[in-house]
Amino acid sequence: MKTAKRFALLGVLAIAGTVGACNNFLTGGELSTDPNRPTSGTPQARFEAIQPSLWALLSSDLARTTSVWMQYLEGINFQYTSVNIYVHDESTTGGFQAGLYTGGGLVDLREIESEATAQGDSLLLGQAQVMEGFMMGTGADLFGDLVYSQALTNTPNPTLDNQLDVYDAVQTLLSSAIGNLSGSGPTNFGAGSSDLVYGGDGEKWTALAHTLKARFYLHTAEVRPTAYAQAETEAESGITDPADDYKAIWSGSLNEQNFWFQFFVNQRAGYIVPNEFFVDMLAGDPRLHEYFNSDESDLSDTRLDPTFSQPLVTAQENDLIWSEAAYRTSDPGTAQTQLNNARAAAATVCSAETGTTCVIPPISASGAALLRAILTEKYIALFQNIEAYNDYKRTCFPNLTPTVEGLIIPARFFYDTSERQTDTNIPDPAAQPTRNANDPANATDDFGNACLGQTP
Repeated sequence: MKTAKRFALLGVLAIAGTVGACNNFLTGGELSTDPNRPTSGTPQARFEAIQPSLWALLSSDLARTTSVWMQYLEGINFQYTSVNIYVHDESTTGGFQAGLYTGGGLVDLREIESEATAQGDSLLLGQAQVMEGFMMGTGADLFGDLVYSQALTNTPNPTLDNQLDVYDAVQTLLSSAIGNLSGSGPTNFGAGSSDLVYGGDGEKWTALAHTLKARFYLHTAEVRPTAYAQAETEAESGITDPADDYKAIWSGSLNEQNFWFQFFVNQRAGYIVPNEFFVDMLAGDPRLHEYFNSDESDLSDTRLDPTFSQPLVTAQENDLIWSEAAYRTSDPGTAQTQLNNARAAAATVCSAETGTTCVIPPISASGAALLRAILTEKYIALFQNIEAYNDYKRTCFPNLTPTVEGLIIPARFFYDTSERQTDTNIPDPAAQPTRNANDPANATDDFGNACLGQTP
């Protein structure tokens, strides 16, 4: 476990801010930047410092907001009552868009990539490229069109690249990363011990890159149906062992604490509670009390431990991408196998986190029942993960009933105020689209029912 002196929460200030009308959303924790943040030194030191920035982007404001919209959780107090009824504005992202580029984001990643290239360290180059693809692909998920090709070019008012072009660029980058990660020459030191998750293991980074490629291909499948086959191909080389899950790693020391602990325990206890819809779905499933406490009134002690390693990309997700993609490309046998691999992985994860044996039995199903089982399992597995929101937009599953009659569940986030004010190519909120290019509204779910949360 790394110490606070080495852990530098670089860039967290840029991405953790406000929801609704509440400014300075948190003090400490998500809003704290290590005063010893390295601004020079080795590329390995830079790499170590940027990792918590990615974890902050994926585990704070946006994860909480989408968890409420996906009805895992319910906002019952202050600004989260507004989130619960889909009131959101430019402040809701807490600075996520700016965080893609500023300290801990693209500016630092590109410096690492440049230094790694100059030093002939293709392993470190590949690791940084995976981080860049992860960040920018997630930005495209949430905002749609995004400044990317002209980012960091000193171009006044850089243009927004089409969302699908951003995804294509991310796929190209991740493919390049996979090639670079195979480097084994004498200058290929990689991140080494500065890699807080994988300890510099190139094979684990390669599997992560393949799973991310599968994830992002899935995000385009609603408008590019051939992407399901591409997603399946990538998942075959992705993360298959829960021991290799990509997680946020926290020591529990000041500024090194699980963000959900910071919010639910240190800062805003009682703002968000478990949603009855999800609690009822988990009836009889051992993950009910892996996720929630004994009376289902809060997150579990495990999830609220300041040292809890929050899953961000997992073997379960990879298996379920593989399973769904196989189903949609007319291979139900593989779909069944990978679904049950994911359920077996869930049992392993549950045991590792709770110290008890949690058995998730296999399922035998066919036709629409098999697809429903796959989508249900993935919804359960992605608890607290922004990825559940991307799945919902693509599939309308679960077919959620909006919390306000006549409204739809928001399908994208507004660009940050700071970015709009400094780039005239970013439109005013009223002129921004309600949905992204990869995400036409579903009239029905996969089972023929009217999609309640996407079509008013």
